[in-house]
Order: sequence, then structure tokens, then C-alpha cells
Amino acid sequence: MVVVLGGCAPTERGEVRADRGGPAGGSALVSELRAEPAEFALAKHREIKIVFTIRNDSGRLLRLDFPTAQHLEVTLRGPDGRLLFLWSEDRSFAPEASVVVVNPRERLEFGAAVPTRDMVAGRSYTAEAVLTGFPGTEAVVAVQPH
Repeated sequence: MVVVLGGCAPTERGEVRADRGGPAGGSALVSELRAEPAEFALAKHREIKIVFTIRNDSGRLLRLDFPTAQHLEVTLRGPDGRLLFLWSEDRSFAPEASVVVVNPRERLEFGAAVPTRDMVAGRSYTAEAVLTGFPGTEAVVAVQPH
């Protein structure tokens, strides 16, 4: 799912340059990640929503070229850093290249459902999202079931 939005409150952000696939010289991107909800009763949530936002803070159009139809990767790691969930693991993506255009000062929002089945109440987990093929667009958020 890709949605263009006007405003979101970030939990964690990072500023990067879109050098791979972007326009000559790159353009400033800001990535933000949040979990909905970030703190929750484990018994009441079988999954949580991870919302990843990429914002074009430059004054020019930004073209993001992807080698496949996959634009996003989301992971969930346990308190020990062990990988618990890889969003793309059970999905297939068209092998055709795809393009996403982000206008100046606009944002793209991606949503992904993350299961809570391997979580234990009282422990802290880390969700990370990144645009595939664009290292440096990573954003991280802590998730705390109780």
C-alpha cells in the first residue's frame, strides 16, 4: 500500500540522500517510522501496523527507481537482536522494474502488518523499515508489548 499524505508524527527519523536511482546529485529524503500502537496489550493484538514515511525535503521532483515491484522491507527483531519477522518472506513481487515519483515537500507512506505471535509481554522489540535498493533510508522504532 502506498499513500501520499500531508502530515504524520514521527517516532524515529533519519535524513539520507537518494543517490541510487534518484536525480543527478541526489535529493534530501527524510524517513520516519511509527508503530500503531507502539505499546499494547499483547493479548489484544495479533498484529500491529508499521507505518513508514519517506518525505522529499528538496525543492525538486524525486524519482525512485526500483528493480522490482517491491518498494519496502520491514523487519522485527527481538530483544536479543534475533530476526523474528521479515515482511517480504512470504510475498512475491513482479520482476518488472517500477518507479515512484515524489514531488517536492510531499511524502509517501507505506503500511505493513507485523504479527505479535513471537513476542513476550514486558520485553522491547525493534521494527525497522527501508526502501529496497536505497541504503540509508532505514528508520527504526521500538515496540513494547505488555
